[in-house]
Amino acid sequence: MRFYLLCSFLLLFCTCVRGQTAKQYVQSLKEAKSDNERYGVLYDFTGYLLDRKTSKSDRELAITYSKQLLTVSKKLGDDKLIGPASYTLALAYQNDRNEAMDDNFMAETIKYAMKAGDPNLIILAVQERTRLAAKKGNYREATRINQEALDFFTKNGDGNTIGALRARLEKEKARLRDLQINVEQKTTALAGEVDRLAIETERLQGEKSLLEGDNATLQRVNRSRNEQLAQSTEALAASNEELNATQEEKKKIEKKVAVSRKENKALSRKALESKALADEAEKLQAEEALRRQSAEMVAQEQTSRFYLAAGAGVALLLLALTFLSRLRVKQKAAKKLALANVALEDANEKADKLLTNILPVHIAEELKATGKAKARRFPEATVLFCDFVNFTKTAEQLGPTALVQELDACFKEFDNIMDEFDGVEKIKTIGDAYMAASGLTENKTMPNDIIRAALKMQDFLSAEAVKRKALGLPFFTGRIGLHTGPVVAGVVGARKFAYDIWGDTVNVASRIESKSEPGKVNISETTYRLIKYTFACEYRGKVDAKNKGLIDMYFVEAELSRTA
Repeated sequence: MRFYLLCSFLLLFCTCVRGQTAKQYVQSLKEAKSDNERYGVLYDFTGYLLDRKTSKSDRELAITYSKQLLTVSKKLGDDKLIGPASYTLALAYQNDRNEAMDDNFMAETIKYAMKAGDPNLIILAVQERTRLAAKKGNYREATRINQEALDFFTKNGDGNTIGALRARLEKEKARLRDLQINVEQKTTALAGEVDRLAIETERLQGEKSLLEGDNATLQRVNRSRNEQLAQSTEALAASNEELNATQEEKKKIEKKVAVSRKENKALSRKALESKALADEAEKLQAEEALRRQSAEMVAQEQTSRFYLAAGAGVALLLLALTFLSRLRVKQKAAKKLALANVALEDANEKADKLLTNILPVHIAEELKATGKAKARRFPEATVLFCDFVNFTKTAEQLGPTALVQELDACFKEFDNIMDEFDGVEKIKTIGDAYMAASGLTENKTMPNDIIRAALKMQDFLSAEAVKRKALGLPFFTGRIGLHTGPVVAGVVGARKFAYDIWGDTVNVASRIESKSEPGKVNISETTYRLIKYTFACEYRGKVDAKNKGLIDMYFVEAELSRTA
């Protein structure tokens, strides 16, 4: 009785101080007259700081006052208060990215929650410790943590929690098996890639050796042609010198002819004629010798030009062949690179589509940008559960293949319905159950869209039932339940990411769904207050929900604007 009176007092006190600033919280803490009052102020103050967590100072204050909260709770000596205080300090270290201290105080949370018999707090702490172990790749430790919780609940007899933990334990074991298979597959693929790269490296080394040989050959040819060109240049210079000498000889002969002509005037006609004939013959011989020398020089010059042109042509041909060979190699490499880039872009696009298909868009963007996604607390989310009535009996009538096809058709249509409404997120499917939620954003939203989605789901199932009845085939009839309240949402797992939500709101929504009727949309009093001016509802009275007591429930009939 004392505990319930204390909790009532703390709830009333926290309601009074809700909405204060940090300075006002500190002032309220100074004015607290008892440890119970200090606990209430500290609990609400740390919640305020954990919600802000925008700066380093906020995170440091959250750690400081969470430590004070734990100290006060231990001073009060109530395990039911120590457990939440330890959990608050663990969340403060989680925001500060101190994973070691986070895990340490989560372990302490589990210890005191087990003493107090608080299953929800145990599950939250176990989930966080499991996440930390999985992040380090220590799946055996994650399995051990879940096994300890399962042993506790088995001993204390909470059937629903035992089933959830047993499923989680099996999931961790399956994760270990999948991890082993994945590692083996990646090892095999990596070995194949190493072999392929070794072969490609050998091929490139061979091409490099060929290119180096071509370059050496080209250099030798160029040196040889340069030497020939130098020799031809020297021969041409020698020919020019000979030509100059010939020109000088010709001048000497002409000079002699001029002297002879002068001498001829003094000689007799006969002697003159004889001398003239002799001189003419000598002149003709000199001119003939000059013509032969000129012809030889022209021929030698033409030969030199021919060899020079031929050498230059061969050199240009070798350069062209070398350039063409390199061009082909570059073109092949560019083509391979282009294909690889296209394949990489295609793979990235597929990966992005897959990621946004299994996670909310803002979570997927955060994962791509930072490699991880922070857990967030949303104070007013609406959770939807839907399952099929007499599923086992219908499954036996359908058979395994038809059952999977029918479930696939229903769940695909449910997915399409969720896509019609912004802010409504599919969370997961569990067997024949379908789970969705809205309000998982920083901005406050009304649950109107998720109520519309629930009504469309029932309309779809009713239409399918009419079609299958006409064909004489079994059909599914669904129950839907919704509840609004605070949840914690985040991504769990290091591989095969899963976006999930936790909290008492999820448990209440599941109980409300189980108390619904075939073809109906059942909601809680909390959800009704938010949508009563938009939808026509039928009050059902107080309905007993397992482990939750009496809850006011309503059937949603139709949207008021549509019935008007």
